[in-house]
Amino acid sequence: MDLKVDARKCTGCRICEFACNYHQDETISSIGSSLMFYFEEKKNYYGMMVKRAKTLYLGRPEGEQLLKPGEQIEGAGASAKPILLRVACDCCEDEDDGPLCVRACPYGVLSLEG
Repeated sequence: MDLKVDARKCTGCRICEFACNYHQDETISSIGSSLMFYFEEKKNYYGMMVKRAKTLYLGRPEGEQLLKPGEQIEGAGASAKPILLRVACDCCEDEDDGPLCVRACPYGVLSLEG
């Protein structure tokens, strides 16, 4: 199972990042999250990056994109690099009620696929 992002619903609250980080190390922060919210200034929208085991998933309003290790994100600056240093999403496999980020998001941005 993998996370799927409907970026058209995202308001930029970042609750998902905090929920993910809490799963990772039981702190209220976003630094260790497998998710990374971003704002695309030129196109004026919110998006989400999810670090997966073998890919980096980009959820954007114009469509999703999967990047393999070593591929570059077009137009990405230094802000995209921190996600590559984080632990891959495990969909909260040890949580009984599913991923914390999915449960925490008040807008239904995140869901499970597969």
